[in-house]
Amino acid sequence: MQFLKLSITYEKQQKEINLFNKTLIYSDDNSVGKSTLLRLLLYGLGYPIPGTYGLNFKKVNTRILFERDKKIYLVKRLDDYIELYKGDEFIAARKLTGDDYSWLSYVWGIDSIRVLKNILGAIYMDQDKGWTLLNRGKVIGNVRFNIRDLLIGLSKNGQNLDGDLVRLEQQKKVLTRTRQLRDLSKSAEDYKESSLGSIRNPDDRELNDRYQNLKLKKRVIKQNIKNIKRNIDNEQGLLDYLISLNIMVKVKGKITVVNKDNLLNFNDNLEFLKQRSAILQEDLEKIQIEITEVKNKLEDNVSSLFSGIDVIDKTLNDISKININDSVLEARENELKNSISDLNLDIESRFTDSNELIDDTRKWINLFADKLGISDVVKDKKYIFTRDLKSISGTIYYKVVFSFKMAYIKIIEEHTGLTLPIILDSPSGREVTDRNISDVISILNEYFNDNQIIIASINKYDLKDVKEIELRKRIFENEFELKNTNINSRTE
Repeated sequence: MQFLKLSITYEKQQKEINLFNKTLIYSDDNSVGKSTLLRLLLYGLGYPIPGTYGLNFKKVNTRILFERDKKIYLVKRLDDYIELYKGDEFIAARKLTGDDYSWLSYVWGIDSIRVLKNILGAIYMDQDKGWTLLNRGKVIGNVRFNIRDLLIGLSKNGQNLDGDLVRLEQQKKVLTRTRQLRDLSKSAEDYKESSLGSIRNPDDRELNDRYQNLKLKKRVIKQNIKNIKRNIDNEQGLLDYLISLNIMVKVKGKITVVNKDNLLNFNDNLEFLKQRSAILQEDLEKIQIEITEVKNKLEDNVSSLFSGIDVIDKTLNDISKININDSVLEARENELKNSISDLNLDIESRFTDSNELIDDTRKWINLFADKLGISDVVKDKKYIFTRDLKSISGTIYYKVVFSFKMAYIKIIEEHTGLTLPIILDSPSGREVTDRNISDVISILNEYFNDNQIIIASINKYDLKDVKEIELRKRIFENEFELKNTNINSRTE
């Protein structure tokens, strides 16, 4: 797989960045948008990637052109709505929820959910967490990685552990809810003991509840209007697409070309949607008027707090009346933590003893570790699942992480047949020497020549056949100067 182009539109400003087999996104200074471009590349595919300072990703319209299996794909994303095309053919669309691994199967061409959940942790090294993430933890935002789950997804025998993995996820969710309930219970108790816990005027509360309900209705109506407008755009786009095909129909021996005049129902559908949109907008105005009236009444009443704090107060006051035994919750929390720990160890033990991928992964780790001079650190067979990270110094740890990540890429490629891109953000950070970087680049040149490699950095590297895109200003102020290459040479 190879990224070809990233197009971004934000507040009527548009930029296009061509990407090559070996690309260095370079600048003399930090904070000009190198990391942001990498994040937008992944965000545009459908990942829940957090925005960067000063740029709200939800307002960025992204278009990503990439090649996989000798076919060209286009992904379009705006906020949580995303579409995929293969060539000119529409493939799929959906509203993203943050748990969209079935969607990512369209992107990567992989059907294992466990591999799809963990593929980003193998190919992407974020400047903050990526160079410290070894075998489990957060990749970026709420995207997580676990080498055990990745290998189970690749393994032929991995299905034998599916039941235990599902049970593990269920226990983690229960643990999270238990902790949330404990925190909520403590907040309610603190509220009860504070002066804010006094009972308010019932009339004030009734007004405030009405105010909050009206605001909720307003949000629902606005979302419905947004959805209808999107449907209108989709209908119009489909109409234009059908017309562009020059479809011909034969009726009673007469051949007719389909056009806007003889294609029925589309205009009716559009009119209906527009009418529905107008009705909802009228309802929105009425709701807004009512909200203003209620808000004014609350403001006139000096004994009432009309803001959202009232809803929080009411909720905490109600919860404080419930007899929640914190010691029982604490015992349950400890029980769950112990159960999760035991189940993790059991799954890892059974997987390590019976899985053919462990040795294959270790061979790659040992190969890269030997190249970096740290083979003695990773020699233990079970080190692949180690939790002992504090004993490794910064420089050595950097090399261990790189050895592991490159091994993950190789093992994924061997079992899926997909050539993966490698995305590295600021590889020269932390306690890294020039010699270490030189060794890392040497491994990339020797073992990953066929992989697309995209690096964002204030440093330059001896990466074979690299094209440099220089950022001199922030993204939407920048002209994306491409060194020694015609930036407009590639077209869709």
